[in-house]
Amino acid sequence: MSQLFLPPHVIAAQRRAFEAKVLRCVTIEDARAREYTHKLQRISPDMFMVRAQDTVDADLPLRPGFYHILVRNPDAPMTVMTVHENGEYAEPDSRIFDVLARGNLRERRVRDRLAEQERQEQEEVEKERLEGQERRLEKARDIVNSATRAQVSMDRSIPWTQNSQGRRER
Repeated sequence: MSQLFLPPHVIAAQRRAFEAKVLRCVTIEDARAREYTHKLQRISPDMFMVRAQDTVDADLPLRPGFYHILVRNPDAPMTVMTVHENGEYAEPDSRIFDVLARGNLRERRVRDRLAEQERQEQEEVEKERLEGQERRLEKARDIVNSATRAQVSMDRSIPWTQNSQGRRER
């Protein structure tokens, strides 16, 4: 669904329609949602918490009965974040502020943490590549050595024999 070729007024109308559909399927008349809306609006006046109704439209990013954080973006569609614990239902608590802080790319420490994670991933990929290259090189050395060098075991526990089946019984 590329909107690159749509006029701005059409895009704005689509955003308003999406927002209206979301707002039809949620309620703010929940004590916990109101409490967290006040807390969220201290961070940003465009954020508020709602609870999805038990039935929601299938084309919306809402989970029935779950709490959601909605963010009205001035030049983008409304952001909808589900409050959950590993995909399971969870009541809102202080974790939502931790999640919001981890996702706030305006803060330098968050950007630095993401850059560090990316650097570590690149180092791991490079290390795996080098280890794979070293394994392939070692295997090639073994193949070349086995084909070009004659080797006799100097270990006396296994006597040397001419063939692979060992000595003949006498």
